Amino acid sequence: MGKITLHTTPYGRPALCLLRDRIVAAKADDPLQPVTVVVPSNYVGVSTRRLLASGELGSITNRGVGIAGLNLLTVYRLAELLGAPRLAAGGRRPVSTAVIAAAVRRVLAADPGIFAPVREHPSTEEALVNSYRELSELRPASLDTLAATGTRAAEVVRVRRAVRARLAPTWFEEADLMAAASLSLAAGSSLIDDLGTVMVYLPQDLSHPAAALLRRAATRAAVEVIAGRTGAGQADVDVDRSLHRLGVSPPSPSEVARPPVTAIVSVSDAEEEVRSAVQRVIAAARDGVALERTALLYPCNEPYARIVAEQLDAAGIAWNGRGLRPLAERMLGRWLLDLLALPDARYARPAVLGLLTGAPVVGPDGRRVTAGPWERVTREAGIVRDRGEWRRRLTRYAEDLRSRADIEAAGDEPRDWLVARHRRSAEQADALRAFVGQLFDLLADAQGRTTWNGLAAWCRQTLRRYLGGQRQRER
Repeated sequence: MGKITLHTTPYGRPALCLLRDRIVAAKADDPLQPVTVVVPSNYVGVSTRRLLASGELGSITNRGVGIAGLNLLTVYRLAELLGAPRLAAGGRRPVSTAVIAAAVRRVLAADPGIFAPVREHPSTEEALVNSYRELSELRPASLDTLAATGTRAAEVVRVRRAVRARLAPTWFEEADLMAAASLSLAAGSSLIDDLGTVMVYLPQDLSHPAAALLRRAATRAAVEVIAGRTGAGQADVDVDRSLHRLGVSPPSPSEVARPPVTAIVSVSDAEEEVRSAVQRVIAAARDGVALERTALLYPCNEPYARIVAEQLDAAGIAWNGRGLRPLAERMLGRWLLDLLALPDARYARPAVLGLLTGAPVVGPDGRRVTAGPWERVTREAGIVRDRGEWRRRLTRYAEDLRSRADIEAAGDEPRDWLVARHRRSAEQADALRAFVGQLFDLLADAQGRTTWNGLAAWCRQTLRRYLGGQRQRER
């Protein structure tokens, strides 16, 4: 052992069929013979497992459809199985982004360096956390080279090393996990026997520590690499880099057969381009191609995202893809953001009334609020902003209207219609005062919630209270 065997294949169904063939060869005549497939992501693992188990690609054993003795996991999960017990025995735990951020804040507080003017800015912390992770796989010599390129790079490396020194005794990162897994293999861990043949399926951008782990695994078990190739050098650059890190020489682009282009359609504009593509989707569906195995790809969101959605909807084809509008631009998201912005706006009259007109708000009786009468009440009451002003001026306005109604009713020739209007307006002022009072109290409650779960529960409660359920909003 020690040599890694390379197999190359186009992406898609050919890659899956090659994987099936290699699994069949590894299992030979024993369905329970262990085989481990290292996948680039959990999504790839789930879809690949389902296809292999379904028998759609053909049986992987001589005992019928199904899978047994087959593990599909990411290289990180493989490292966990092999290296986590060693790190846990030393009292170290996996580091999280929050822990790294806390360490960055402490380092900046102790010695901010060139970051002193912006050390408390959230963007500084975020950038240094990201750089910490990006630099985690670099060796000390590489960090020295990077630090020598300039003052800012040197400061970033300094912060990285200072944070690392704080975290290393009790926390471990991905590179530590990979190194611990390699040490376990070197020490003769018996877990490697449970893995069987290891197949690295469609590697994309393996880090140095991950590649080192797989090279170490090749000294204890058979390791095969199934690399996807497009034949285009620029498209294959990440895969080639991963193969070099594994110690395998990738084939030259000329040795890889490029998949043929089946058709090129020349059209006048983007609208016609999308219509032509949708027509081909419909034709393929009529020929038996499942819609869930069909993809429409476009180079940029504008104008294609909107046109594709419109054309698929017009054709009656259910589709899944990126939404045309972010949540913040939808009615619910926009209304919730406007509500949360009220305290910063000091409960200004236009902002509060905007909430009543920006969505189908319901009152305590479950009926939709009519903003017109309340707009007139606030205008006549002279409300501008601030919670106290809303309460005082609406109270005084209602009392003044009732006083006018009583005076009119006690006159020699009372105008009943005017008495009724004053009292009706007073009731509207009372209702508005109660409504905004509850709304302002609810916002005060939100400011006291400091956890994500608490804020999420508050949002759900608020939306149900003021916008009702989905059926009520659709009425």
